[in-house]
Formats: sequence, structure tokens, C-alpha cells
Amino acid sequence: MSCRWEDLLRNLFLTGASGCLGHYVLERLAQQRDPEFPEQPAYHLYILIRNPSRLRLPPERLPAPITLVAGDLLRIREHAALLRQMDGLIHMAAAWGDPTLTWAVNVTHTLELLSLLDPERCQQVIYFSTASLLNQALEPLAIAGQAGTDYIRSKYAMLLRRQESSFWPDRLLTLYPTLLFGGSPHHPYSHITAGLKEVLRWLDLIRFLRVDASFHFIHAADVAEMVAHWVAHPPGGGDWVLGNPPLSVDECVEQVCAYFKKRIYFRLPLPIGLFRTLAFLLRVRLSAWDEYCLRHRHFVYPALSPAALGLPCRFPTVASLLDAYL
Repeated sequence: MSCRWEDLLRNLFLTGASGCLGHYVLERLAQQRDPEFPEQPAYHLYILIRNPSRLRLPPERLPAPITLVAGDLLRIREHAALLRQMDGLIHMAAAWGDPTLTWAVNVTHTLELLSLLDPERCQQVIYFSTASLLNQALEPLAIAGQAGTDYIRSKYAMLLRRQESSFWPDRLLTLYPTLLFGGSPHHPYSHITAGLKEVLRWLDLIRFLRVDASFHFIHAADVAEMVAHWVAHPPGGGDWVLGNPPLSVDECVEQVCAYFKKRIYFRLPLPIGLFRTLAFLLRVRLSAWDEYCLRHRHFVYPALSPAALGLPCRFPTVASLLDAYL
């Protein structure tokens, strides 16, 4: 009995493909070739999408079979039969803003999604969280679950409830992106990328200020490269923060100024108390989470970038980001 090559592909189910990161992951996985038959794609990609018009990558132009699954996470049970045919899940969908929707999507229906997979068939779940939940030892921050925004608290709750899934711990890989850049005419822009030009308008002032803080950043294209690697070579379960090597705010400003050939003649330390004063004058109430972030300004982790996996890194430096977006 003959077998079509499409029947031999691994079935991957993707949520959140209409977002910035999701576009890059979808595009990269569609490019993946079967190692034994390089002329053939490696996967059949099933994309859960509420509004197909939000997909800027026409499925018919991608080099892999793609099935658009109409719906959203709130009605995921409608696709129970399909989900039992999946060999892997990449869960990138998330909600914020409306508290009821945030908790429903980020916790209740995420757990439901995992429960609908066939543990005998599905060999890998890749779940995206956020590095804001973790301390420098990659342990959950209790304050995040107590005083964070609804988005942060719901992600914290999901972090604690992962063990309810039959894929925990050996087949559930949790990824924690740091500051995420990304976007192009064919990919939606991330929030931080969309605001980049506005921030740079203040560079003539910012370059003379000194801020005691540190962070990581990573581009969605580099995250997609790592995801493609882990799908092709499943590492098992684990918790990995995604980011380039840490960068202090002062180092970042210096690199941006060097890019634009702007000199820094002096620098004045920016006291953290000034933020509290501005909040008071503007009648902005700082939450316990805001206060925590003001006191703990070095968001530094043992982070992974493509280079750590021996993979090409398209955006390893601040200059590479500026080249792409200015």
C-alpha cells in the first residue's frame, strides 16, 4: 500500500501565530526540510487563528503544508479530535488587558489545550511564558504572583500549574523571552520595536543620564531559529530564558550614541526617587509590582541565544537592531 509523503510529516499545532513572534516561528518552521528527504518539508503546520486576515504571511506562499484552524483558545474543545492527531504543540498565544479574558486564555484554556493532546502521540510541548516571572536563579518570584499585572499573575499561576499536564516535566519545554524585538512589512512589530523611534527622539537628553539597570534583549527571528532547532532535536523538558548577553542601560546608550556618532560629554545619575516623585506629581499610583521593579532593576539571567546552541544569530548587538529598524 502506497503512502503519500504528506502522511509522513510531523503534525505541529501552533497558537499565537498571528503575533510578532508567531509569524517568525511559523515562517521558520515552514522552511524546515526533512533530513532524509531534503526536497520535502519536515512538518504539516496547523495554525489556530481567530482572524485569518491578521496573518501577513500567505500560507500558500510558504514551503510547507499549512492548515488554518478557525477559532480561538476559548473554544479549543471544538478541535479535540484534531488535537489528538498532533505530534507537537507550540503554544505562543497569550492575552492581556481584560482580566477575565487574560485568566481564561493564559490559565484555564491553556490547561484545557494541554489536556486535549494525546500523550501517547504528542512528543513535545513548547510553551512561552515571560522572564519577568523569574529571579536570577530562574525561580518563580512570589511577588509576581501577588502583585503583578493580571498578565503577570496569570502567567505565574500557569507556571505553578504546569505539573497538572501529563507532559510535565519531561516533554514540556518552557521558554521565557526577555525584551523582544521584531517586525517587518511581513511580520507584525513587537511593542518595544514599535516604540523604538519615539525613544530615540530623546537620545540627545538620554545620553547625558546614567541609570543603574540591566537587561537582555532578543529578536523574534533568533527565537524562531532556536525553536526550529528544539523541534528538530527535542531536548526534553526544562526552563530556558531567551536573550543575548546582558547589557546595562548605560552600555546600551553608549552603543546607540556610537552608532549615531554622538559624543557623551558627561553623565548625571538618575535617582530612582525621581520616578516616585514624578508618579506623585502625575497622580500615578505605583503598585507593589512597580515598586519591586524600581528596587530590582537588574533583570539578568543565565540566558540562551542562538550562539549558545551553535546556531547563527541575526541580531546579536544593538547596532544590528538599529540597522534593521532605522
